[in-house]
Amino acid sequence: MVNKESGMNFSESLALKLVSLLLALILWVTILGFKKEEVRTEVKFEPLVAPGMMITNKIPSYIVYTLKGPRSLLKDAERGIQPIRPDLRRVRDTTVPISISEDLIGEMPTGVNVVSYHPSNLIIQLEEIVEKYVPVKPTLQGLPAEGFDISRVKVTPTQVVVSGPRSSLDGLDFVGTEPIDTTNLRQSMESVVAVEVDPSQGFRLSREKIVRVTVETVPSKKR
Repeated sequence: MVNKESGMNFSESLALKLVSLLLALILWVTILGFKKEEVRTEVKFEPLVAPGMMITNKIPSYIVYTLKGPRSLLKDAERGIQPIRPDLRRVRDTTVPISISEDLIGEMPTGVNVVSYHPSNLIIQLEEIVEKYVPVKPTLQGLPAEGFDISRVKVTPTQVVVSGPRSSLDGLDFVGTEPIDTTNLRQSMESVVAVEVDPSQGFRLSREKIVRVTVETVPSKKR
């Protein structure tokens, strides 16, 4: 009888300890969930511009916000943030100041606050996109074989249409091609190559994107 009572007391004691441990764990998780923390979150910055216009200066792809609040709410707050898309489609000015604020990321859950954001101000430069016919200058690499010279380089078409911001396009005198290897060339050769423009300056090929290049050689007159 004594052994049975001892066994029950031991089982009851173990059960109580497990329940106490579980309650303590639940309490710890609850307290941890409501402990205030700070997190940095990157919010996409994607201005909307009118067709035929483009942004010509470098702007950040993200705005960094610092949020403070209970850990359990911060994750929900981050998931609810949408990209920042200022609408510049009806703006007529070419220089547009943008003020960043906490309102741009929408309403935060109760208990979550915006501590800071960076950058706080931006300048956006807008410019009209235009088109221009630009001569193509093939890019040749390597010297022909000894005793031969390159006599003629023919490209078809001779010009391509390039689009880009007016101020940059006005100074574009020619565009190149992907490299054409003329190392040890002894006879005429023909290649179909891609035209290359600098996209970092906003340049794009509007129509033709490849050209046919003929490289002709003649015996060298050097002795």
